[in-house]
Amino acid sequence: MSPLIYYLVAFGAYTIFIILLTGQSFAWKETKRSFYLGDSKVSFLPSLATFCATWISPLSLIGFSMWFYHSGYVAFWASVNGWMIGLLFFPFVVKQLRAARVASLPEWLEKRYGDVRVRKLVALTMIFLYVIYLVIQFRAFGIIVSYMLKLPQGFAATSLIYLFVLYTTFGGYLSVVRSDTLNLLLIIIGVSAAAWFCLPGGFTPAAALDIFRAEGAKLSFETVPWAEILPATATMFVWGLGVATNPQYLIRIIACRGRNDAYKMLVVSPYVIGWIYFCLTFFIMVCRVKYPIIGNFEETMAFAMLGQFLPPIAGTMLLICVIAAAVSTANSELLLAACSLCYDLIPLKEDEKEIQPFREERFLFANRIAIALIASAVLILSHAGLPGYIRLGTMSWTLVAIAYFYPLLTPRLIVKRILFAVLSAAIISQLLLVFGLQIRPEYAMVVVISGEGLAFAAAKLVEKS
Repeated sequence: MSPLIYYLVAFGAYTIFIILLTGQSFAWKETKRSFYLGDSKVSFLPSLATFCATWISPLSLIGFSMWFYHSGYVAFWASVNGWMIGLLFFPFVVKQLRAARVASLPEWLEKRYGDVRVRKLVALTMIFLYVIYLVIQFRAFGIIVSYMLKLPQGFAATSLIYLFVLYTTFGGYLSVVRSDTLNLLLIIIGVSAAAWFCLPGGFTPAAALDIFRAEGAKLSFETVPWAEILPATATMFVWGLGVATNPQYLIRIIACRGRNDAYKMLVVSPYVIGWIYFCLTFFIMVCRVKYPIIGNFEETMAFAMLGQFLPPIAGTMLLICVIAAAVSTANSELLLAACSLCYDLIPLKEDEKEIQPFREERFLFANRIAIALIASAVLILSHAGLPGYIRLGTMSWTLVAIAYFYPLLTPRLIVKRILFAVLSAAIISQLLLVFGLQIRPEYAMVVVISGEGLAFAAAKLVEKS
C-alpha cells in the first residue's frame, strides 16, 4: 500500500478527533480567567497532559534529533540536559505563583513589584519572543504536511492556522487542554513506535545493547573540540533558565485545580518527558549507526526522510507526532501572546455602563482577533528564511530568562525602584548584541544576565548602607 494512503488516513483521523475534542470546550459564558486559565480548575491528568505536550515542540523532536544525528552526544548534553535541569526550579515557585491570583506572568510581576511599566515591558518582550518561537511550529507543520500529502508548503502551513491552531485556541485554555491530551498521546505513540521498529532485524535487547555500545565507543570528550563543548554548555545553561522561567509552563501551574495537583504534575512530568527523549534518542542512535546516509537537507525534511527507514505505520505515526507537537505548542503560545497584547500591554478601556457579560465578550472577541493577527504575521515570517530551530529557540528563551530569572527566582535580591531600568537595559542589550553585533544568543545572555545580577547586588548594597 502506498505511504500516501497511510498519511491521508492518519491526517484525516487527527483532524476529526481535534474538532470533536475541542468543539466541546466552547462556552456560552466566558471570563478572562476561564479563557486564559480554565478558572484554575484543571485537574491533575489534563494538567499533566498539557504541560508535557506543550513541552514537546518541533524544536524538541526535530531540532534536537537532527543536531544529535550530526553531532552526537554534544546535542544531548546541550539540549536535553538543559531542558531537564529547568524542571528542578518549578517546585520552588508553585506557592508564590498560585497565591497571587493572576491571569498572566506580566501581571504577576506588576503585583509582586508594584510597577506597571515592568508589566508592559515584559508583555511586549513576550509578544516578540513568542512570534519568533511560533515560526518553528508553523515551519515544521507546513513542511511535514507538505511532505505527507504532497501539498504546497504555503497551503499546508496555512491549514495549521485556520484549521488547527485558531480553532483550538479560540476556545481558550480548556480547548487547548483537550487538544493537548490527544497530542501528547500521539507524541508518545509516535516516538515509541520509532524506537521499537527502527532496528532492521526487529527490536531485541541484544540488538539495542549493540547500538549503545557502538555509540558509546564514540563518546569521548577528548575527541570533541572545545569549539563545540563551549557553545553546547552555554546552550544548556540557556535552556535550563529558559525552561525554569517560561510562562507557557508556569501558567499551567497557576491553572491547576489545587497546589497538590501542581506538585503532582511536576513530579510525574519528568518521567513522561524523559520517556519521550529516551525513545527519540534511541531512534536517532540507530539511524546514526545503521542509516548514516542523509544528505544536506533542511532539518525538517531530513527528519521526515529518517522516518522512511521505519515500517509504513510507524513512520506515519512519527510524522503525525510532529504535527501534534507543532499544534500543542503553537496554540499555547498564541494564547499567551494574545494575553500579553490584550490583557497586559494594551487592554480595552472598560465602559462602566456596559453590562459585565457583554464587557467580557467584547474583551474576548478582541483576544480572538489578536490570535488571528499574530498567527497571520507568524505565517508570513515562517517563509522569510529565518535561522534553524535551535537558533530560533535559543533567541527566544534567552529573552525569557533575562526577563524573569531574577524577579521570579531571586525576589530578595530585587530592588524595586530599579527593576524597570535594569530589565529595560538588559533586554535592549541582548537584542543589540544578537542582532546588531551578531553574537550568539547564549553568549550574549551570559554577559547580560551577569550584568543584571551585578546591578541588583550593587543596588542592594547601597540600600543597606
